[in-house]
Amino acid sequence: MGFRPLKQGGHWACALICAAALCLSEMPSFAQSTTTLRGKILSFSGQQLTVSTPAGDTKALLTENTVIRTEVPVDLSDIKPGMYLGTTATRQPDGTFLASEVHIFSEDQRGTGEGHRPLGSDPRSGATMTNANVERVEDVTVKEIQGRLINLKYPGGEIRVFIPPKIPIVKRVMADQTALTKGAEVSLQTARTSDGTPAAAQITVRAARR
Repeated sequence: MGFRPLKQGGHWACALICAAALCLSEMPSFAQSTTTLRGKILSFSGQQLTVSTPAGDTKALLTENTVIRTEVPVDLSDIKPGMYLGTTATRQPDGTFLASEVHIFSEDQRGTGEGHRPLGSDPRSGATMTNANVERVEDVTVKEIQGRLINLKYPGGEIRVFIPPKIPIVKRVMADQTALTKGAEVSLQTARTSDGTPAAAQITVRAARR
């Protein structure tokens, strides 16, 4: 039996299909470009986050896809082989690097920014940024300073980094909206939707300086 042409209710079905198509066309979609900024939370109300940055206040909407992480201070002894981390460091005369801070990525961030490069925020300082996998960890003493010497491996290279005690070392862990408190320092990655609304893709709540 073939299909029968729509009669009396046909125009209603057509109208519903057209309305659905119109609604889909009007739903905001995310653009490909993202913006990363850093600042302090001024307020979080409903699903709107307001952050004070050096360039001014920025508002962003949280969605069901927004990823929130917090940074937890950890000890030097917590660094283990197999971790994926990032470190800011300066090359030493013997070819090793001296770390000034370390952040251990959450496992879902493995591979983020992988590689070794000059520090983007201050390329003339001689400091470098390395995001890589920890291959080996050794407890060593350098110039009477006890610390850890780690081998970091990334595609195309490997470096050795000495991590002294008492530098900032943090680990990123998954969190929820309760971490978004007034005054907290955050890194915020936003993507603009097709209607121009900035939406928060990722938020990292920074650890308080010790």
